[in-house]
Amino acid sequence: MQIIKYKDILLPKNLEIIRDIVENNGVIIYPTDTLYGLGGNFFSLAVLETIDRIKNREDLPYSVAVSGIEMAASLVETIPPVFYDLYEKLLPGKFTLLFKASESLNKALLKNSDKIGIRIPGVPNILKLIGTLNTPLISTSVNRSGEPPLNDPTAIIRQFADSKARYTVSLLIDAGILPESRGSTILDISDTPITCIRKGDDFFKLNGLNIDVRVT
Repeated sequence: MQIIKYKDILLPKNLEIIRDIVENNGVIIYPTDTLYGLGGNFFSLAVLETIDRIKNREDLPYSVAVSGIEMAASLVETIPPVFYDLYEKLLPGKFTLLFKASESLNKALLKNSDKIGIRIPGVPNILKLIGTLNTPLISTSVNRSGEPPLNDPTAIIRQFADSKARYTVSLLIDAGILPESRGSTILDISDTPITCIRKGDDFFKLNGLNIDVRVT
């Protein structure tokens, strides 16, 4: 497992390393504004399989981290008007928004779901990295299925740096120990009213917004 410090990821030599890994179906671990994310090229079924094997999970689709509205629009059927209100007030930030997925996407990438979860995390260099790569990244917490997420790079390296394993992580972008997090708040905006699927970090920011949100 290669390690690059978060503050150094936009250096040309490091961008070249990261681009090579992502373009060749490697899996990376990167910081978000909630948890460390386990990811790679969203369009690669090989990456999806590797992450499934690393996490020991195959049942649910993963969220996708994008650089902004333009990249999000390329993955969804349509952008509901309410998205722009949420974007103005909450994004980039600790929210995952569920859209109807574009019919052009290979449904295998979504585990045959008709929805896609979009993340625009409030981590400036990660957004710049995704934009530079021009590739949306799978975004799922760094953990084995049923175990708590890992937000300490030392623990991540200890558990996921086994070079002899068949399914491995190629790169860790190290931003140090991240604060405790409940993960992102998940909002399904594919229909009205908006439905809150999970109360995560910054759920309270929905209070006071002139937006109808149903909590499941």
